[in-house]
Amino acid sequence: MKKDTFRLLMLIGAIGFAVLYGMELASSGIGRVYGPMETPAAVRPAPPWTAEEEEEWRLPPPTRRPATYVPADPYTIARSGKEPLIDRLSSATAEALHHISEGSIRFIVSLFDKITGA
Repeated sequence: MKKDTFRLLMLIGAIGFAVLYGMELASSGIGRVYGPMETPAAVRPAPPWTAEEEEEWRLPPPTRRPATYVPADPYTIARSGKEPLIDRLSSATAEALHHISEGSIRFIVSLFDKITGA
């Protein structure tokens, strides 16, 4: 019983360490891309322009089209009746990734089962 408790505590500690380390890596990566997060998002400096200047640059409201207006889609691709190659490729990739993740989850669960002795 004492040995199982120690193993469980070690497992919880390792998982906690991994989660905290991952959070630290993620925040440092975000800081590297977007810059340091010293100022909170709620406290932003005032814009360098006044309300009158902003009103000068405001766009006019959009014009309304009649309800029967249907724009021609210039991006329509003629299909030959079968599924496009990119759709088949993405489906096969998604299926392969699903099987890989499913297998890895089962492996990790079996590993935890072996460690905890269940």
